[in-house]
Amino acid sequence: MLLRAGVRVAIIACVAAALLLVELTSSRGVGWRLITFTYQANLLAAGYYLWTLVAPRADTRIGLRGAVVLYVVMAGVVWNLLLTEYSMGYTPANFLLHVVVPALALTDWLLVGRGVTQVSWWQPIVWLSYPAAYLVLALLVLNNAGRRAPYYFLDPGSVGAPAVALNVSVMAAAVLALGYALLAVNRSASAVRAEVL
Repeated sequence: MLLRAGVRVAIIACVAAALLLVELTSSRGVGWRLITFTYQANLLAAGYYLWTLVAPRADTRIGLRGAVVLYVVMAGVVWNLLLTEYSMGYTPANFLLHVVVPALALTDWLLVGRGVTQVSWWQPIVWLSYPAAYLVLALLVLNNAGRRAPYYFLDPGSVGAPAVALNVSVMAAAVLALGYALLAVNRSASAVRAEVL
């Protein structure tokens, strides 16, 4: 119980600290960054983990918990592999949102409440719905509203439409694979728990 609370308070604190740092040190503030997947995923994570602290039964929503973990880990992996050069590098806020929060969320997934409820086989497919909705926002809404997509690899003006299509396909496959890896961890933890009990 102490580990659970500690990890989750740390996630909430890291997200809050990153938002405050950006608001205080950036000339444009934090508002304009809310169109990015990273900020949305981290705010979702902070909200979800706060909910679990207030209402511990929220942990039974294993599908929602898995989605939150998937989104922040995905944001961290993509940023560290593709975006560090495009976003001022490892500033304190970037480090918190792209390294610390994903590591803490993954730690929570691996160590806290393991095997209490199993992830259903279809949930990683459902988890793709939010990234897909974000993709529609990035490609259609922002581009048609006169704003470029927030990530160069989703911007047809920067890399071309065929490259965007390839990038989307590769990322969708990677997100699905990561989702099924989280499912496998959950299932193996459930099996170990069943043998122990």
